[in-house]
Amino acid sequence: MTISVAETVALDIERKAIKHCARRNRLHSWLTWIYCGMFLMSFASFYAFWYTDTFSDYVLAQMKLRNGSRAFDWWQHPPIKIEYRIHLFNYTNVKEFEAGAARKLRVQELGPYVYRETKNRVNVVMHENDTVTFQEERSYEWIGGRPENDIVVMPNMPLLFVTAFVRDLSFTVRLVTNTVLSTLQERAFINETVGGFLWGYDTRLFHIAKPLIMLKRDIPFDKFGLLVTKNGVSKDRITMNTGSRNLDNLGIIERVNGIDNRKIWDDEKCDRIIGTDGSMFPPHLIKDPSKILYVYSQEMCRNLPFRFTEQVTTYGIPSLRYKFTPDAFNFSDTQNKCFCPKIDGSRVCPPAGLFNISACNYGSPLLSSFPHFYGADKSLLKQIDGLNPRQEDHESYVDIHPRIAVPMAGWSRLQMNLEVRRAIAVPFLGKLKDGMILPLIWMEIGVDEVPESIVEVLQSAHFTATNVEMALQWCSLIAMMLSLSALVTCLWKYRVQQDEIFRKKSSG
Repeated sequence: MTISVAETVALDIERKAIKHCARRNRLHSWLTWIYCGMFLMSFASFYAFWYTDTFSDYVLAQMKLRNGSRAFDWWQHPPIKIEYRIHLFNYTNVKEFEAGAARKLRVQELGPYVYRETKNRVNVVMHENDTVTFQEERSYEWIGGRPENDIVVMPNMPLLFVTAFVRDLSFTVRLVTNTVLSTLQERAFINETVGGFLWGYDTRLFHIAKPLIMLKRDIPFDKFGLLVTKNGVSKDRITMNTGSRNLDNLGIIERVNGIDNRKIWDDEKCDRIIGTDGSMFPPHLIKDPSKILYVYSQEMCRNLPFRFTEQVTTYGIPSLRYKFTPDAFNFSDTQNKCFCPKIDGSRVCPPAGLFNISACNYGSPLLSSFPHFYGADKSLLKQIDGLNPRQEDHESYVDIHPRIAVPMAGWSRLQMNLEVRRAIAVPFLGKLKDGMILPLIWMEIGVDEVPESIVEVLQSAHFTATNVEMALQWCSLIAMMLSLSALVTCLWKYRVQQDEIFRKKSSG
């Protein structure tokens, strides 16, 4: 059977049409798969940036303490210098009080005496379980305020320490102590320079007592001073979590001197070491305002609770303000009662607003409080004239970065007080009554000015990171919508072409 030229041409056209349709089908198939892949990728990005913490976790991962990282270098050698603004209570009517002409002692606040702290973390050892052990090295430089050579009248702390130490010892020991103190002609109050009182002054009583004290504890300094132990390398070795495995543990102190329980307060809960050293916090904690931030204080051997109070603006950044309130020194709260020292088997609590740190300081009669007894029992204000507690000047707070959970500003304000503990047969405390609380100094510890380079990093960690995160979120949303539209259009065109081919076959 012969095929005409027309039929041959028709068959050739039909074959070409079929090949063209096949090519178009393959193209549509490839485009369909490509658009499907793009949609799946954009949907995954959309889900990750909108419904998970992928980007935030990436930013926070830069906070992990790893050797060689900027975060580790800044942690080891902090670029921000802490200021100590120290206020002393000068006793102005000691002669009148001792003579019976004044019923109460009167104090005059002097200061501030401003010091800059330089802190480094030394003897650093990284461990395989993602913890780091270190010691803190501190030094202090006077940078302003009132001059250190101011002469002040202050309680004779070595005398009051010795009296408190021997009051429960045998009569023979107290008699020997009386003889020694008589020879030295010790008095209840002394005149001393501010620098000497804080950082060390010569006293014969301290030199005599030092060998006896060293039977129980090491004393690496040769002069007595209220803050002399702060200078130099701390004896405590702190083990802290680096956050490398779990950011939820970043900065958490694991152990002090190899133990996670200080065995100071004879109570498992109060002796347990939790919290950070205050230089950083686990970022997840600030997401829930009801969660408490804990700072472990080595000087007080306890965890200090900071509670969220309000949102503020710090260096142009919306930040979270947490406060350490006088409630922490309220021992009518059963949660705090375990911090009361045990005496003869039962706990003895100081008046509200005072925290007895004797157990943490080898029995020294020292107590902490807020400045001017802010938030404390009103009876404490009746013992001393010249005190004026004010919330705006005497409360403690810290402003936390809303993303990376590092302190940006804040002041810790605490006062050191001395409790009078008279001893029978040691009559050197004059008119001072047993149990009387004598304020010594109060300190503001914080940052007055942050270097511009640090402010830029803090602002970048908020504004830049937020803008990048928003850009990624919206780009992922737009990409998902465009890829979905392209996929739907491709499938629709394929369906139209298939319908057209079907019609042509049916009409042919």
